[in-house]
Amino acid sequence: MLVNKVPPETLTVPPTAHSPNSTRPVLVYRNALIDKTPQGAADAIEQSEWVYGGHWKIAENTLAAVPHYHSVTHEAYTVLHGTGTYRLGKSSLDPEVDANGEEVGVVFTARAGGVFVFPAGVTHCVTSTSDNYEIIGWYSLNDKNSRAQPWDYEEALDSPEETNRKRLICESVSTPALDPVYGKEGHLPIVWKRD
Repeated sequence: MLVNKVPPETLTVPPTAHSPNSTRPVLVYRNALIDKTPQGAADAIEQSEWVYGGHWKIAENTLAAVPHYHSVTHEAYTVLHGTGTYRLGKSSLDPEVDANGEEVGVVFTARAGGVFVFPAGVTHCVTSTSDNYEIIGWYSLNDKNSRAQPWDYEEALDSPEETNRKRLICESVSTPALDPVYGKEGHLPIVWKRD
């Protein structure tokens, strides 16, 4: 057995004027990885539909600290070591609080052994990490990208009108047939199912 069978936590990330975000929830599989090495993570991921995107030791001053999203792919991460706290759903142009005084965006902390999945369009950035935070990224293959270039990069700095246009692109990215961790028997195709 390569992974622990755990149900995902789901995080709803509502749209903002500058962040497309998604009607699909973010999925967080806590303690899914048994082998927290690069090879163990690679063995645990369904690579027929999820392609390797990179291996990083992330510090707060890296590109990952810039709010950004991907419009042509869904993105998964396997956490090998440490912890990383993310702010989801907020562009640097969005206010800190909404009209009701609520904080804009969702905050969650990823931990070693976890796997988390961002739907296309969910703005994300790392706000703090432990010194040893290490992750591997994976991107879903679909009709909008390729194995050679599976992702794009958007900093969520567009006008509300352009953000709405890009939101349609993000929402049109197909739901993967395979969960990145559990393949055909995973939650992602069920939770993200479109009618």
